[in-house]
Amino acid sequence: MRKLVCVAAMLSLGVTQVTFSADLAGAKDHPLVSRFRGADAVGYGQADFGNARLPSGANGKHTDAAGRLTDIVYRAPPGKRAAEVFENYRQALAGAGFAISWQCGPGTRDDGCGGFRFAGDLADPVIATLKGDSSEMIKLLDATNNNVSYLIATLVKNGQTSTVALMVSQDDERPTGVLLRVIDAAPMAQGQVTVDAAAMAKGLAAEGKITLYGLHFATDSATLTPDSKQTLDEMAKALKAAPALKVYIVGHTDNTGALAHNEKLSQDRAAAVVKALTTTYGIAANRLAAKGLASYSPVAANTSEPGKAKNRRVEMVAQ
Repeated sequence: MRKLVCVAAMLSLGVTQVTFSADLAGAKDHPLVSRFRGADAVGYGQADFGNARLPSGANGKHTDAAGRLTDIVYRAPPGKRAAEVFENYRQALAGAGFAISWQCGPGTRDDGCGGFRFAGDLADPVIATLKGDSSEMIKLLDATNNNVSYLIATLVKNGQTSTVALMVSQDDERPTGVLLRVIDAAPMAQGQVTVDAAAMAKGLAAEGKITLYGLHFATDSATLTPDSKQTLDEMAKALKAAPALKVYIVGHTDNTGALAHNEKLSQDRAAAVVKALTTTYGIAANRLAAKGLASYSPVAANTSEPGKAKNRRVEMVAQ
């Protein structure tokens, strides 16, 4: 039995990534999980941040993962059966320290060993986002003979959580296909879009409030970071353009930690914004009032990192 190129040997960051002449242009192995020896990468996609809903148990159970997202479709070499490819991956992942939380198969493609459809629920939506020949990827991953296996595994290393979802499929007389999804957990980079003064004024007029994700604080602190300046500049412009306008500056947190701590933290952060506007920009103190609401008013569920990121915010609310 040929063995998967050793996963454990690629666990350190900065490993040299090898590309193969038969691969789709731009495709490369993930640093943590290499290919089955001799396989070609025929589909590839990578995003600095993405969300993935991964089958993780029977009766439709799913796990939501968010972070740096890598999706690869491989075509195994001729003569390599799905069972051999899947078992090589399983052994290599386990040997590298991944905890396999669930595996199933071979099962049916339409209502498989977890009550989900391998092709429609898992493979097809991913294929639609990848570079490569979609018809070839569908042939590799949509096994009409029901020869499909799947596993989900997690590795925690140096404080970084990586989740792997693996689907191996083989239709009659066709090469074995592999769909590999790797999600390296990381918060979404915030502050990449700044709301300008005109948009703030429009939001206040239409909704009575505007959410400002461009205000950032040091971790577990009320200290504004330097990259908040652009948003503070626009807030001051909006307030100076409407001298009669009075606003509440409202701080919000996610639900991580004790509620009492978050109440104080959100109040202190709101007060820090008020202080910056009054001392640096000369906005009259009687036009501003700080209020911290901790996690009392979420705009998303606190069950995932993307939801928590949305809830960590400052709002400007018309009085």
